[in-house]
Amino acid sequence: MDKLKKLRDRIDWLDSQIATLLDERMRAADQIGKIKRTCHHHVTDLLREDSVLNQVESIIRHPILKANISNIYGEIMQESRTAQNFFRYPNQPFRRIGIIGVGLMGGSICKGIKTKDSSIQIGALTHASEDDFLAQQGGWIDQTYSTIEDLIQNSDLIIFASPISTIIPLAEEIKLKTTSRLIVIDIASVKEEIVEAFEKLSCENMEYISTHPMAGKEKRGFVNSQATLFANRPWIIVPHKKNSSSGIESIKELIRFLGSEPICLEAKVHDQQAALVSHLPSILAKSYFDFVRSMDPESLKIAGPGFQAFTRLANDNNEMREEISKSNQHIQGFLKKWLKYLEKLN
Repeated sequence: MDKLKKLRDRIDWLDSQIATLLDERMRAADQIGKIKRTCHHHVTDLLREDSVLNQVESIIRHPILKANISNIYGEIMQESRTAQNFFRYPNQPFRRIGIIGVGLMGGSICKGIKTKDSSIQIGALTHASEDDFLAQQGGWIDQTYSTIEDLIQNSDLIIFASPISTIIPLAEEIKLKTTSRLIVIDIASVKEEIVEAFEKLSCENMEYISTHPMAGKEKRGFVNSQATLFANRPWIIVPHKKNSSSGIESIKELIRFLGSEPICLEAKVHDQQAALVSHLPSILAKSYFDFVRSMDPESLKIAGPGFQAFTRLANDNNEMREEISKSNQHIQGFLKKWLKYLEKLN
């Protein structure tokens, strides 16, 4: 046991050295990112990455580690690229941001903002939930408000990060209680009905802008949120006729600040494309997982990484999946076409 303890103590010391060196490496990569931004260089440099991999592979002697070191360093370099993109745009125009919903998506927005600029004030509409508690405990939000009126009075921008069904009622409530200049955005994944409502509600001092970040996880809740969730991901803006160029530009700056890339689409086009690349895959993953479980649950014990990757989205929030299915009218049409496509393959 003494020998085991000594070896574990040795590993603990080595881990502390590795962690310290990884931290130093990331900080050096951050400095490289600043130079790249100044010189307008691309974040990714494949020749440099190949050189790094060749160098570390030449150092490793352990046969298992040597075979897998490229995977390990690939993850390290991916995190460096993510960080460089995340810090690419250091500023955005809003100093007081209110958020409704601090789960996975809303929590990631809070973390992204605070990680880059802790002086930005973030207020949240409290629901006395575990998500609220974790967000406050971690210092990711500065203030909680029990009423929408208080949230409005202390915000230049309000973000709806709540379920799809709550967006329009919240927007209508804010419209009735707002007198000062305010921009309101949502991040819901279905747009046609919301954009139509946002256009009706927008007026001289109130601008509603509908958006949708193409990012997420199969796990939910603030506990799974992360500052770089949106880094290197498209973030869709769906404008309507009453949106101003200055309002759209300010939201683009916020999106870039969070490491994402703004893309403008019409509402119908967004919903069609989101159905194909986001909503329908989630439904197929869930239905196929359930199918396998109903046919032969024992087979799940031998499932490999291919099956696990294919059915990863089966763990998505079922309530959210059902809400999306009801809201996006294009899903059923594409599902029918998919079934016909499968029939042709056979």
